[in-house]
Amino acid sequence: MAVWLVFLAAAMPAAAWPAQLQRLTVDSFTLSSDSAQPQIEVPFHLIITLHVRQNVTQIDDLELPILAELELLGDERRLETVRDGTNYRETISVVAHHTGTIAIAPATLQAIDGRDGRPKQFYSNGLKLQVVGGSLEPLQSAQSFGRSAFAVLVRVLAWTAGVICTIVLLVLLFRTRAAPTPAVIAPPAPAPVVVRSMRHQLGDALTVLRAERSRGAAVAVRAAVWRMVGASDGETLADVLHRPQAADPTTSQLLRALERAAFTYDADLPAAIDAACVALEGSLA
Repeated sequence: MAVWLVFLAAAMPAAAWPAQLQRLTVDSFTLSSDSAQPQIEVPFHLIITLHVRQNVTQIDDLELPILAELELLGDERRLETVRDGTNYRETISVVAHHTGTIAIAPATLQAIDGRDGRPKQFYSNGLKLQVVGGSLEPLQSAQSFGRSAFAVLVRVLAWTAGVICTIVLLVLLFRTRAAPTPAVIAPPAPAPVVVRSMRHQLGDALTVLRAERSRGAAVAVRAAVWRMVGASDGETLADVLHRPQAADPTTSQLLRALERAAFTYDADLPAAIDAACVALEGSLA
């Protein structure tokens, strides 16, 4: 199971946040899985749990992480009033179509912090799952699945040829009563593991932002690009721009566009998302 952690983002200017945020005192905010090693093609569940000290009837401005490597099957939400506040639990049914390591970004919540009255963005922990099952190598796309299936077929044919060769050798040995050294058949080389490049990840980010033109999607894409250049979620834009990976003008322009899309005021959000999509297209050009 995942380690349970809660992270708080630094307070931002009021204009950068949606109007009428809930006032919440967050005691815990976690993302977990009911299986640390899910099976390929077998549904499992991601679980978001949140405890706040206030008695509320709903939780607003909670954004799920991007699940680009998993198929979403549905979700179930439950809100429970307890003696010391409210418990929120969301169960998300998903399924993995390839083996290997899958990293899931944190869920986010925007609210007025009940402790100091300042608007903040709260982060759950992230997850890293190891999908297992069968003898398949980690698959990242339909093309890599084809290569792996071909490699399995080659292995089967090689072993079949080996059995036939062995039978022929035994027949020859029986007829001539000779004792030649049996031929050694080298096994075929394993199929290469396909690693997703930064270009592929940027392409996924562009697809997500085009499909879901929301602030939550912009925040999640920003966090993903932050990690691509080696930055942590807690670093500011100024910190990231000083990193060597951000020295390229195209990359720095993309970082600025995503910062605007994640934290601009509501009226500017559509234009900011358009600009972020253009910057992502420029990075892929």
